[in-house]
Amino acid sequence: MLKSNGLLKYAFVVFFWSISLFANACTIFIANDGKNVWIGNNEDEVQSTKYRIWFYPAQKGNYGYAIWTDLNIKLFSSINLKMLSYLNPQGGLNEHGLFLDYTAIDAIPIVKDANKEDRKKQVATDLLKNCKTVDEALAYLSKFNLIKLNSAQLFISDATGNYATVTGGYVVKKKNTNFALTNYSINNEHKEACHRRDVATHYLNQGTSFQLGDITRILEKSAQRFPYKYTTNVSMAVNLKATTINLYYKHDFTTVASLSLAEELKKGKHHQDMETFFPENITPVLENTYKNKGITSTIAQYNKLRETSYSKYNFKNDDVLNLAIGWIANEQTGDALELLNCLYEYDTTKTAIQTWIGVAYRKMNKIAESNNFFTKVLNQNPNDYLATLWGKQDSGKITFKLTDFEAAERVWLVGEFTNGLKNPIKMRKENGYWTCEAILPKGDVSYRFVVDNSYYVDSKNVLHIGKDENTLSKMYVW
Repeated sequence: MLKSNGLLKYAFVVFFWSISLFANACTIFIANDGKNVWIGNNEDEVQSTKYRIWFYPAQKGNYGYAIWTDLNIKLFSSINLKMLSYLNPQGGLNEHGLFLDYTAIDAIPIVKDANKEDRKKQVATDLLKNCKTVDEALAYLSKFNLIKLNSAQLFISDATGNYATVTGGYVVKKKNTNFALTNYSINNEHKEACHRRDVATHYLNQGTSFQLGDITRILEKSAQRFPYKYTTNVSMAVNLKATTINLYYKHDFTTVASLSLAEELKKGKHHQDMETFFPENITPVLENTYKNKGITSTIAQYNKLRETSYSKYNFKNDDVLNLAIGWIANEQTGDALELLNCLYEYDTTKTAIQTWIGVAYRKMNKIAESNNFFTKVLNQNPNDYLATLWGKQDSGKITFKLTDFEAAERVWLVGEFTNGLKNPIKMRKENGYWTCEAILPKGDVSYRFVVDNSYYVDSKNVLHIGKDENTLSKMYVW
């Protein structure tokens, strides 16, 4: 019986290793200023994806390392796949500063050498155990036909600033000091339209020195946002020389969990789910109270939890603000206004709260109160985009003024009012903004942007209609 169970486990492991389980999208970049070597990494998958980080101290001649995995793999209901997810690393870092991660690509032909062994299992763990540098990793990989690396690129970098991109069909070595990689094949200089790559490259080329704040900014600029199907769930800013990992979770760049690989390895072999490094999302608690007891109890609960459980829940990000905005979209404007006013009492300087209070008042036809809040914001910052969008509507003339898409070559505004792509409104670059004016009909209006060859919603206006790639931004024209 014991022997039979062992054979079953072996067969499962072989099967698990033989399938392709790479993330749907990713952004990886290296920033090397001669003093620090940073890696930025956005892991992009469906919003429900959760992650775990595993730590393995050095032993039997192997280096100590960490790997990260997702926990959404479902093959057999009878097997605890969360505990087996270490068999499929999405990336990793070892004690010498060797870093690995993957980006998904369209399938490519595999180049096979009859004199080499076909590598049927993942390579990340062996590289982290046995290699200090990119050159050592490439020497190790050169022994094999990488038959499973046909729909992903393996990015490898080290503490010297060297890096390479590896697939089963090609190896591309370092060409520039700084570099960004997303979901396109880079063999033979092949590139596809990719805002994430272009904006990362834009900021990498601007920098002469890089600190954590610079890396975080690039991560945020290149992140994929809700409401699309694939969004940035985990972001990392990794200092390869110091072997430190700075984690951000679910597109919240206001809260960071900083890990020292050396200190984690001293604790022995262990793992931890990434969400446990961060305060909990309070919105499910509030939503449940709102559903069962109404807005008064919801606000009372928010106030109480903020007083008694501030460290347990995340009160610093925009989760509760977005909850209120969702109520505006669902025509629960009065309740939304009460929640927004509650948030305003705690933070009277946050312009987004003031702007959405203005929107709620305007939806309730309280024009004077609405204009008062829009004016407050615009007096603080005449270029505030949200306040401009909602508060400077003159006879249907709307000004769109975007700080996104810094590296784009062309941006257009489209919607029903342009018959889609038939009559797009070209936006112009002006003082760091993409801007245009449009005369829009009164009522609910949907729109989005065409950036080079791709569609994007308005990242600042979180009112949306539609789903996944068919999502559009929504606004009200007074």
